[in-house]
Amino acid sequence: MYDLSIIIPIIDEFDSLKKTYNIVNSIGRDKKEFLVIMSKKKTPKIIKKKLNKLSSKLNNLKIYYQKAPFVGGAIKTGIKKASKSHIVIMASDMETNPYDLKKMILLSKKNPNKIICADRWKKGGKIHKYGKLKKLMNFIFQKTLSFILKVNLSDFTFAYRIYPKNALKKFKFKENRFSFALETLLKPMKHGYKVLSTPATWSPRTEGKSQNTFLDYLHYFKVLYRIK
Repeated sequence: MYDLSIIIPIIDEFDSLKKTYNIVNSIGRDKKEFLVIMSKKKTPKIIKKKLNKLSSKLNNLKIYYQKAPFVGGAIKTGIKKASKSHIVIMASDMETNPYDLKKMILLSKKNPNKIICADRWKKGGKIHKYGKLKKLMNFIFQKTLSFILKVNLSDFTFAYRIYPKNALKKFKFKENRFSFALETLLKPMKHGYKVLSTPATWSPRTEGKSQNTFLDYLHYFKVLYRIK
């Protein structure tokens, strides 16, 4: 049976989370569990109250505290809690366009043993309001990774993906920062998991503050060196 555990880390993007939930929950008839992972330190008390109230009204939405810091730590908590056949990783701030998940699910159902990646750089994908310099640097970085790894993929650091459950649960991941996105792709690939991609649209968050820093980009190279 094909069903989905949807992991969504959150700091304070409550309204965006509700929009994401409503859109994703309306896609298809597959059973879904939403695992919303919040931070004891960074998630404001008012947001915690709203999340707990929302969870009490929705049978398929569960709230957990992350056990390790940063976004990677939150996702690792979600992986441990996931119980469905496939795991979706996405954001609470609408930067991972929830409407794109429909075509990702269709591709995943046709290829249930493969990892499905949302790809901002694939033909048909779009990146809105990212800044010309940042966009150029990201493009060059993705092309560099594709060349080094000899993989026909153009977006290695966008963590919006669908995994067969065991592609995540059978491995121990070390990264906690945004470099977790690269680690959770390279490690399963190294152990034989194949990857498919589909065009995706990225737009900047309208709620909350980005947690990504320049230091996080340096961690990508550490992951590349360690796993490759």
